Amino acid sequence: MLKRKSLLVILALLLIFSLTLIGCGGADDDELDDVFDDASDDDEVVDDDEDEVSEADGRLIVAQHADVQSLDPQRVNDVASFWVMNQMYEGLVRRTDDMGVEPALAESWEEVDERTFRFFLRQGVTFHNGEEFTAEDVKFSIERLLDPDFASPGASRLNMVDVENIEIIDEYTIDIPTNEPFGPLLTYLAHSASFIVNKEAIEEFGDDSGANPVGTGPFMLKDWNIGNEVVLERFDDHWREPAKSKELVFRVIPENTNRVIELETGNIHIAKSIDPGDMSRVRDHQDLVLYDGDALRIGYVGLNNSRPPFDDIRVRQAMNYAVDSEEVVRVVYGDLGSPATAFMNTGIWSFNPDVKQYDRDLDRARELLEEAGYPDGFEIDVLVDENQQRRDTIEILNNQLGQLGIEMNIQVLEWGTYLERTGQGEADLFVLAWLASTGDPHHALFNLFHSVQHGANGNRTFYTNEDVDRLLDEGLVELDQDARYGIYQEAQELIAEDAPWIPIWNEGNADAVRMEVQGFTQSPSGYHFLENVYVGD
Repeated sequence: MLKRKSLLVILALLLIFSLTLIGCGGADDDELDDVFDDASDDDEVVDDDEDEVSEADGRLIVAQHADVQSLDPQRVNDVASFWVMNQMYEGLVRRTDDMGVEPALAESWEEVDERTFRFFLRQGVTFHNGEEFTAEDVKFSIERLLDPDFASPGASRLNMVDVENIEIIDEYTIDIPTNEPFGPLLTYLAHSASFIVNKEAIEEFGDDSGANPVGTGPFMLKDWNIGNEVVLERFDDHWREPAKSKELVFRVIPENTNRVIELETGNIHIAKSIDPGDMSRVRDHQDLVLYDGDALRIGYVGLNNSRPPFDDIRVRQAMNYAVDSEEVVRVVYGDLGSPATAFMNTGIWSFNPDVKQYDRDLDRARELLEEAGYPDGFEIDVLVDENQQRRDTIEILNNQLGQLGIEMNIQVLEWGTYLERTGQGEADLFVLAWLASTGDPHHALFNLFHSVQHGANGNRTFYTNEDVDRLLDEGLVELDQDARYGIYQEAQELIAEDAPWIPIWNEGNADAVRMEVQGFTQSPSGYHFLENVYVGD
């Protein structure tokens, strides 16, 4: 009874105090916060309508165009997923901003012979589940990535590895051999598909590993609201110093302009993939900073080579002659990139500018269509995702190709469905881009044009040319840089003649951040590490 009376007295005093404040004109939010903060150091006042961590508590919010497809790096091959997983996983090495490589989970390495690299692993590294990182995890990760039954879409990144002869020397030393001498191995080990996964976690979660990620990176999964956001939290036991932000949120905002609006209002801190039409808006905003740089990505219009009418080279060439890529880039992409004239981004070191060109020529296009038996054009099924730039590209193409009697049945799909259906060959025509983040011509060409990569692995046009296959196989194992250059020059010439798809633009890279964001840098690879990025003065 005494405790009950005491409580009533306290409540009465609080009520009188509150009325006194109101009678004096009221207290602002900061004053009321001070009243309740001083009431108890142990008790916490919780607002049920707001559970977000404030900026002062270290939340960094990033907006991207699409949701992740999985948080298992060996199950996906899309940029949106890798953007998130770059913060959660690590490889033996990682890419630097100047496109080199630096140590990560491997402290150092040496060439045992022309076919074998020996890696000396970092000791004292723990996974997010508390398990120790060892050579067994490295061996398991590569074996899983290259397992034909697992069918990882990223397997081509390390398909030069002689997986049967990987040898664990001791807990922290491992030999990774290649089937043939392969100089750029380190470059591919820095790719996101080569991230090291935890053997025990994969065996525990099996098919659910994509929803239960366990890496060694500076952030770990806190929550994933599918279609809305992925929330990561700082992994305080990371082998480097802890990340600067306590929480890292990737928010899904498909509409380009909406990402900028959210940035302007302060609801997000970083907006990826700024639309060209919004770049001047960002530049002119006093609270925003635009990062505008080159990328290693090429955008293209895919033609399904496996079924009519695009199984006929004359039709594919006619499509290339019919499309005015300069108009598409001018209207849709503006200053963000340049018209593509070949089948590789100009930033790749073996780019061939002298391949067959398809300057717009409607008369030549009509001749080819008539030769192929389509004098009046044809009807095709077109798939596109919700990305506004790709939708705008399709609208322009609809007008340009309509001049040849080509009719488009256009269907707009959610990103994941779009990737699935184009990977299964269900579109006659589609629009996508390819990021060769390693900067190597093997990465730029193999996935897109080798016949073993048909479908979700990258060759969504289902293009097949045995001579191109042979050249791409040769380029994979050739060590001499000049010889590799010649191989990829020839491969590009054959590809251009076959016209498996329509090159559209060499894409630039535009990201925007609020002024209070510290530590952000942009990489030509398109993938950014955010452990040293934070909101502050």
